[in-house]
Amino acid sequence: MKKLSIILTALFLAFPGWAEAGDQDDIKAAIDRYWADAATKTPDPSGDNPAGVWQAASNGSLWDFLSPSESVAQTISSPYTNNFQPKHITVRIMGSGQDVAHAVYYLVGTISRDGETVITNYRTRVSQVFEKIEGKWLLSGAHFSPLYGGSGVPQDAFSSQNKR
Repeated sequence: MKKLSIILTALFLAFPGWAEAGDQDDIKAAIDRYWADAATKTPDPSGDNPAGVWQAASNGSLWDFLSPSESVAQTISSPYTNNFQPKHITVRIMGSGQDVAHAVYYLVGTISRDGETVITNYRTRVSQVFEKIEGKWLLSGAHFSPLYGGSGVPQDAFSSQNKR
């Protein structure tokens, strides 16, 4: 058993990408889950940093700091439903403790209001920062910017949330 532990430790030191691959998969799964929950307006705040998340939306708004409960309220109370699919997710793990990750990807899809599609060509670039806190990857920051030829969220999407 001791030999096996030594061999496994040596392999992980020789090939650190193996350990990183699991973290990357965890973050990709969290991103997929986040957007699936957003489409059904059932957000899960456990994926956000409990200290809050800085974000800049694709409507050109300024930076906004949201607690997990404010983020949930924003999704639930919005008159819009975001039907997005993340594409081409790339995750880079970094930091001396390998406890910070930067994810970039594209979101494509539609935005509807009262059952009618109001944005038919939502295409946005996303950049997110995750922190590994107590063994779990949590969202700490996000920036969304419309892709050329696509649309971001409507200008009034977060107007009721601009309280800071």
